Amino acid sequence: MKGESKLARRAIAAGAGAALALAGPATVTRADGPGPDLGRFYEQKIGWEPCEPTEGQTGELLDSVRDMECSTLSVPVDYADPGKGAIALALARIRSAAHGDERKGSVVFNFGGPGESGVDGLAAFRDLAAGIDKHYDLVSFDPRGVARSSPVRCGGEDEAGQLDGEGQDAPGAGAAAVAEAQRVARACHAKTGPVLDHVGTINTSRDMDVLRAVLGDNKLNYLGISYGTRLGAVYASQFPKRTGRMVLDAVDTLRGTAEQDALAQTRGFQQALEAFFAGCAQQNCELGTSPQQVAATFDRAVAKLAGGKTVTGSDNQDFTGDDLHSAVQSALYSQASWPTLSAGIAALLDDDPTVLAALNPGAGTDDAPASNSDEAMLAINCADDPVRPADPAKAYDSVQRQLTAESPYFGPGSAARAVACAGWPAGTDYIRRIDRPGAPKILVVGGKGDPATPYPWARDTARQLGSGVLLTYEGEGHGAYAASQCVRAKADAFFATGTVPPEGTSCPAEEPDE
Repeated sequence: MKGESKLARRAIAAGAGAALALAGPATVTRADGPGPDLGRFYEQKIGWEPCEPTEGQTGELLDSVRDMECSTLSVPVDYADPGKGAIALALARIRSAAHGDERKGSVVFNFGGPGESGVDGLAAFRDLAAGIDKHYDLVSFDPRGVARSSPVRCGGEDEAGQLDGEGQDAPGAGAAAVAEAQRVARACHAKTGPVLDHVGTINTSRDMDVLRAVLGDNKLNYLGISYGTRLGAVYASQFPKRTGRMVLDAVDTLRGTAEQDALAQTRGFQQALEAFFAGCAQQNCELGTSPQQVAATFDRAVAKLAGGKTVTGSDNQDFTGDDLHSAVQSALYSQASWPTLSAGIAALLDDDPTVLAALNPGAGTDDAPASNSDEAMLAINCADDPVRPADPAKAYDSVQRQLTAESPYFGPGSAARAVACAGWPAGTDYIRRIDRPGAPKILVVGGKGDPATPYPWARDTARQLGSGVLLTYEGEGHGAYAASQCVRAKADAFFATGTVPPEGTSCPAEEPDE
């Protein structure tokens, strides 16, 4: 979803100024056929080979990778002018053991971001998708601009333009964020090249239709999580007659502005933090026996790293206030991480940051993550957003005040998101205009306690799709398919039979270890 890649990270701060010579708003029409110049892409044959494990994959994850097959899919750089050349998208597949009538084709997955690798995500998701695997091959891909598929490059995480969270309310912070956005946008264009003009959900949706055809499926069966729900909604709008059984979980907004999204998510993370305080107290955790005591202990940990102070871990790496912020957000994605968060806060107060550092891979190091998820997130979100503030520095200052009022902890670090695309040309308005495209029933799953994709977004997207049937998860965390056996069973049954649960169905909150 917007700003999520790993939404635990601070969004790339950016600024305004002259727009780059990138593609303007896309003109997109509904496209239920390949078009006269795309036949060679739709008719291509691909060969599957065993996937090569990557460094750091061990145990069950390594076993899953060894059972996966990998390939590449050729798609045009520019669908409006296929003669401009092609790029190769990285694919992964886990073959179903089903035969005969039990075999129903493939389900394609997108695990979020925008910017997350589907190839890497598929191996980690395999056990959760065992119910789908009974009837379908499991397939995913790195979207254009992501990981192995012509990745967007902007100079690496150390040049991503992030402002220190404590400096985002300083005088002139808005102007600094605006200037930084222009620099980052120029760097993205210089380091990525022409493909940057053609990233974004509109083109990725068309890539998925090529993938559907190459897999031999008449209709696309699909499970999208977080940002993947935006991608699924766009596919259902562009290709309603080719939409098969589609599940959208942790649902992104289709119409919110950057400012509205920042406010909604800040409010969501604040509510999740308060739920953590209450849950920790209920479990008599090491931070206190009442929500107020837990909150006070948390505030002591924040204060310990305020003003640029650090704590050095046993690995001789400094742990900062920004590292704490990222670790807290990461933990709030899943209630299963709450015990680690509470233990980590207690350890931090004893000058040991290692537990919290484990929640935030890369914290306290100078090495950029191997993925390009933050860079891809910026480029894709900007390609999907048609709105640019007329005065971005003023917009920053305005939203900064609102965000801080919503959450003194999460708000100040989020204002840069409101102007992150100020240095980019306006993106497509197609996504904003999606309205009852005529696709078949789509299962839309929203979590009441989802901090990253607030529950109202699921209601709104179901309504905009027209055919969306809302399934509510009453629990905490981002993504209900992974958290809830009840949600998983209903989604798996939909893939197996094509029958959605009745409108208004809900699944109760479940304990994380269930």
